[in-house]
Amino acid sequence: MAGLVALEKMVMLVLLMLVGFVAAKAKWVDSAFSQRASHLVANVFIVATILSSVVGVEPQMAGKELLVVVVSVFFVFGVGGVLGFVVSRLLPLPQQDRTVAWLSVFFMNNVFIGFPVVEALFGQSAVFCASLSNLPFNLLLFSIGVSRLRAGQGRGRVTLREVLSPALVGTLAAIVLFLFQIPLPSLVADTIRTLGGATVPLSMLIIGISLSQVPVAQALRDWRAYGVSLVRLIVCPVVVWLVLRLFLEGTTLGVLTVIAACPSGAMITILCLRYGLDDTFASRVNFLSTILCAVTLPVMTSLLL
Repeated sequence: MAGLVALEKMVMLVLLMLVGFVAAKAKWVDSAFSQRASHLVANVFIVATILSSVVGVEPQMAGKELLVVVVSVFFVFGVGGVLGFVVSRLLPLPQQDRTVAWLSVFFMNNVFIGFPVVEALFGQSAVFCASLSNLPFNLLLFSIGVSRLRAGQGRGRVTLREVLSPALVGTLAAIVLFLFQIPLPSLVADTIRTLGGATVPLSMLIIGISLSQVPVAQALRDWRAYGVSLVRLIVCPVVVWLVLRLFLEGTTLGVLTVIAACPSGAMITILCLRYGLDDTFASRVNFLSTILCAVTLPVMTSLLL
């Protein structure tokens, strides 16, 4: 049943991505629009989605369970880090692409893909559980990840502002609201829910616009990008599920399995550009893993949940 629901929701998300893809090819929008819109989604709408997951809903976990979930999301990233390191050493890649392969398995697209899928499968209240993945994502990406990308480049410096992204701050605020059950005025709560409702369509449109800029034929011929993508999409969720099912169950296990099954994070490509690196391989992995996710995620949820 979960697999059928996931398939239906992924088809819907792919259709939304297709709208963005077609709009970009028709020159109705461009990369500048996508970049500005992605900032708006990441800094406003995603935060609203995270906060709305704890506003006016019954908590689905107690304080001790929250600690277990936080430890579990760090484990999810630990699995990605180890598997990414292994696959980056097995594939014949130049040094820079080796680092990209490692980070592409290490860090998934938990925000733009994970949150919409979790909301579609498990309901809005489950987004809070998914949002906890922002803790290891930001802390590890802007420490270990950036330090590896900058190795030998001599440029860029990680700042506290980068680590404390709006999504991370929103997650911390949601934790406070959750733990202390702080009520919000109805006007504020309704505004937050309305803003959060725009997250899914805007996220998918932005991804579709971004995918339109990748040379499709070259990406489809790169077998190394397939290898990285399949480890990210299949091996990671299977390992995560096999271990976490010993400690977790129900919605929490399902949410973390979905997060583990998400495609490569677009931030890897963005950081390559920021630090003056060749983003070709990162773009190919992001493209292939996002497209393949439409098939692998329903299969993973059908088999594992």
